[in-house]
Amino acid sequence: MTSTRHAAVAGSFYPANAKALNSLLDDCFLTSPLGPLGTTKPISTIIAGMVPHAGPIYSGPCAAHLYASLESSFQRIILLGVDHRATGAKAALSPWSRWRTPLGEVAVDDELSSYLQSRVKFLRRDEHAHAQEHSIEIQLPFLQRVLGDFQFVPISLAHLAIEECAELGTAIAEAFDTASAKELRTLILASSDLSHYLSPRETVQLDQMALERVLALDPAGLVEIVEEKDITMCGVLPTAVMLYAANCLGAKRAQLLKHCHSGDVTAMREVVGYASVALER
Repeated sequence: MTSTRHAAVAGSFYPANAKALNSLLDDCFLTSPLGPLGTTKPISTIIAGMVPHAGPIYSGPCAAHLYASLESSFQRIILLGVDHRATGAKAALSPWSRWRTPLGEVAVDDELSSYLQSRVKFLRRDEHAHAQEHSIEIQLPFLQRVLGDFQFVPISLAHLAIEECAELGTAIAEAFDTASAKELRTLILASSDLSHYLSPRETVQLDQMALERVLALDPAGLVEIVEEKDITMCGVLPTAVMLYAANCLGAKRAQLLKHCHSGDVTAMREVVGYASVALER
């Protein structure tokens, strides 16, 4: 792999200036009841999680609940996002060797990416699925602040059958074990918002239905309830894949760290739901 992916949503979703971005991240961690970064007791048994991906001014304090709970020793992140435009491969790895944000560059783990591509035939490197997509990019500044030096495997998902979610999740669990065998501490993250553009009351009701399945470590049940109740959880497939992987790795429980919506930041009639969830074993 060669070349660098430049930030697609810097200057729109978040500041393009490093100083301004760091100030915004400070606000996200300070707004969290967990307190400033570095003052929270880490969750030492975390292996996976779900975080929202709106602009940090809206979902950042919610995401900070998970990021503040991470120890700084993670060296590899397998980061599952959603291809909102569905313009690329249905399951896409990064064709670039590095991703750039205002806080610097993050290297893609080519070895783990190639391992996953060899295990999952519908997974391929594809520029179109990633180039203008924000759901993975929005997580990188948080990870850069918390972890410093790390490598990651970005995977953008569009349309997968539940069997394909299970297949990809199993392969990710194997990649996790492969990295761990090399003493590379690894974390699996799913990037997802919850209900979109409903009243706060409707949002809470529908979000809770989806979150019940996430907290039960039930990927098939999550996909089923999202389809049955028409819950507009954009990252349902990344979350299902993450749950399949976590189950393969022996996850024992999922902990809801925060559930809120955009109306908690600015009063609005139609809101978007957010949650941060940590999975432990």
